[in-house]
Amino acid sequence: MTNRVRLAARCPSRASIREIEAWSLAKRALLVIGVLSAGCTSAGKHDGALLVFPPPPSRPRVQFLTFANGAEQAEGPISAVVQLAFGDDPINRPAMDKPYGVAARDGVVYVCDTKIPGVCRLNFVEHTFDVMGIEGPGRLRKPIHLIIDPLGYKFVADAQRKQIVVFGPDDKYVMAFDVPLPAHPVDVALWGDELYVLDNDDSCQIVVLDRQTGAVLRSFGGPGLERGQFRVPNSLCIGPDGYLYVSDTLNWRIQKLTREGVPLWDRGDAGHLLGQFGRPRGIRAGPDGVIYVADAATEIVQMFDSDGQMLMHFGGPGRVPGTLVLPAAVAIDATSIPYFKQHMHEKFDAEYLMFVSSQYGQHRISVYAFGSFPEGYELSEAGIASLPSLDPQADADTPVPTLDDQDEPPSRRD
Repeated sequence: MTNRVRLAARCPSRASIREIEAWSLAKRALLVIGVLSAGCTSAGKHDGALLVFPPPPSRPRVQFLTFANGAEQAEGPISAVVQLAFGDDPINRPAMDKPYGVAARDGVVYVCDTKIPGVCRLNFVEHTFDVMGIEGPGRLRKPIHLIIDPLGYKFVADAQRKQIVVFGPDDKYVMAFDVPLPAHPVDVALWGDELYVLDNDDSCQIVVLDRQTGAVLRSFGGPGLERGQFRVPNSLCIGPDGYLYVSDTLNWRIQKLTREGVPLWDRGDAGHLLGQFGRPRGIRAGPDGVIYVADAATEIVQMFDSDGQMLMHFGGPGRVPGTLVLPAAVAIDATSIPYFKQHMHEKFDAEYLMFVSSQYGQHRISVYAFGSFPEGYELSEAGIASLPSLDPQADADTPVPTLDDQDEPPSRRD
């Protein structure tokens, strides 16, 4: 059985834009007649034992909190009155189709969906789910990754528009910056007034744009195997140290460079062991300088320090909450902690959250917290959950990803 056939068997179809719009109209109609109950929301509940990484007797630093797929988790349970209003008709609530890049701020999770296409908004403050970037001059064609700046502006790398599309703090379209042709922008990072655009076309370069005007300031990189060169790079970020970190997918490594493009180090090679990569994709830096790398092949997130030393990992292949299925991206955010506090162990002191997107499976966005338990606090091992397997090679049903249209350069596309 081919990988793609196995994927199809594992992944139920998701709501289209029409279904999302229909659901929105239905909710408005119910609000008019006053039958949609308010109530509090709840993301996908993980009712099992506590899932932490690493498990005791090691000191846990990451706790799995919950998951979200779409309206069901963002809006909360449907009231009995609403179910009565729908009668015997099934209530198909809209959800994400094929998530990729993810970002979060103040209880709102933004997810690039490459199939809708658009940016899904899971609002855990106002308890809503909708999609932006589906019409007008801000209409998206293939959003891959996005970031949110401290003012609330969203920068979306759109591979088919060949642009960085900018939305304001109110999520309305502001402008779009062209990327020099040929172009296939897949990610963007921000430092001061400079936008760093990762372009994985045949040029395999990083293009630096002026944030205000979109003018090209400089570019560096290029195709190859040496440090400072890339083969189908997928993601980049800038750490709190001001250095660039790049997920160099088909060189099976991550790289650290200065903002002028001077390479400092690279880590990793092809493999399934920790410190190696099968298909490194989304890369992001925590406020503490920890570098997070999602690996689509091994289906884990690896954590490194700013010197490239391996720290730990979390996630793993499987179908239960807390596992990942072809993870694509990671987002780091501390502002949303209050909206997910209900899922945390009462003794766990969270420093920030990690949102990880899975392209397939029943848990499209998995939410984890990085932090610690009080010094000397001992968790009961009886109350700790364990995943079926954290060995990426042990799950025969987990597909090894082939090159898809997010990885593949123009010379190998249709």
